[in-house]
Amino acid sequence: MNKDELIKKAKELMNEGNFDKAKEFVEMHKDDLGEYYEKAKALLASDKIDGLMDKFKKFF
Repeated sequence: MNKDELIKKAKELMNEGNFDKAKEFVEMHKDDLGEYYEKAKALLASDKIDGLMDKFKKFF
């Protein structure tokens, strides 16, 4: 898989709500991701927080 495919797969996992699997996937492929590794980690952190915020907003 190239870098774009790896990022796409990580995004798919996140969109399915599989944050832990996405994080594990990124960690497994950190050497393949190279410079994108830090960006992918940041994306996972921000999407997880945003997703939780969206869930809480529905209650209020």
